[in-house]
Amino acid sequence: MKILAISDIHNNVACVRKLRAQEANEYDVIAIAGDIGTRAAAEIFATLATFECPIVYVHGNWDRMPDDAKFGAGAQLVHLKVVKVGSLTFTGYSFRAPLPRQRRVSGTAEYTRRCRALLRAAIRKSGADLRRCVLLAHDRARHLDRDFPNLLLHIYGHAHTFDVLRRGTTTYVNASALDRMLPVGRKHDRKRLRHVNAGNYAVIDVGRGGKVSVECRLLRRNYQEWTVIGRSTSNGPIGKDLIPEDTVFAGDVTFARGPDRA
Repeated sequence: MKILAISDIHNNVACVRKLRAQEANEYDVIAIAGDIGTRAAAEIFATLATFECPIVYVHGNWDRMPDDAKFGAGAQLVHLKVVKVGSLTFTGYSFRAPLPRQRRVSGTAEYTRRCRALLRAAIRKSGADLRRCVLLAHDRARHLDRDFPNLLLHIYGHAHTFDVLRRGTTTYVNASALDRMLPVGRKHDRKRLRHVNAGNYAVIDVGRGGKVSVECRLLRRNYQEWTVIGRSTSNGPIGKDLIPEDTVFAGDVTFARGPDRA
């Protein structure tokens, strides 16, 4: 199965449209590890829906959408749930989301402990095989071998640095951040600040035998006439003007459906 894994979008619709423009309809599932952004969530999911494959996601600290919010029939929040997509099972937990029939927890460690206990119960009830199971969380879940021995894959974000780590049978993938904007200026006019969407995402292939391969892909950076003049930012698009090559993705863009998957 082929997974498009993204995280840390931060309401940046343009970076999602740029991603969509450079990827074909060749994925079996899209996995989002949180920080979608409440304000632009509907537009983001509408763009991703043109891939015509299921979308599974959890919430991050940028997200304030209710758990019952609907973003199309193909999008499923997997917070404390077990969802089967093709030959894989997806589960996970959101960033400090409400827990069922539980009093408020005292901190992050207690919240994580309770979420993992609820997930273990849900996985046992579903009969899912952990060797074909993917766990989504916004930040990295540690020591997964204690609670989920033989887990296949863990996808997360929050720390805005792409990373792949293997511990035991589990592959850890930090897919963030799709929202990474580089400040640029023209070579002879650096005072006129503009930005380029230059984030990254992950393409994950899971073979029938459980072999996992991960590729980091960058949003294309077409800015030959511009010079990078500062550090990248990952805190959303508000107040940032794009270069002309990227401005097209800030408006309405039409994407092809269907034929690419043939």
